[in-house]
Amino acid sequence: MKIIGSNSRRFAICVTSIAALVLVFAPGAGAAKADLIWYLGSPTRTVIDLGSAGSSVGDISVSTGDLSRKPSGSAIGFYTTSQITVRAGLPGGQENRDVSLTITAPGGVIYAKSLIVATPGAPPSEAQTFAITGGTGKYAGVSGESIHSGFTSAGSKIAFYFSDH
Repeated sequence: MKIIGSNSRRFAICVTSIAALVLVFAPGAGAAKADLIWYLGSPTRTVIDLGSAGSSVGDISVSTGDLSRKPSGSAIGFYTTSQITVRAGLPGGQENRDVSLTITAPGGVIYAKSLIVATPGAPPSEAQTFAITGGTGKYAGVSGESIHSGFTSAGSKIAFYFSDH
């Protein structure tokens, strides 16, 4: 028994399915454009080794460096981090650090927080995601995420994705 319109319905479902797949798997699909991108110069770091020698819970790391609009560009501000080791002896000799990031830029300050994985005594070399927890000046009330590329000898890139609420 043939149902009238079934071929049209199948065709419509097929076209809709293909369109959905194209949207899902298209290059850049789901990749939001950053609201702001800056570059961090290689940090100056101070590590305070508490407890036993080497990586241990409670170790403190403080870093600072220049902030620029392009890689190796002129400084427009600076950043600081304070990091506390909260887990040591992870696989591969890694450690977890609770990190507070403060970026001082023209017009205000952005604050962010993360729990990162890094090699003891070294800045993180892998990408890290931070929660943007607030700001001052023109950044007052901001929230969202920032993605830090991880440091190389030339510095790193940090992208900000601000929430709309």
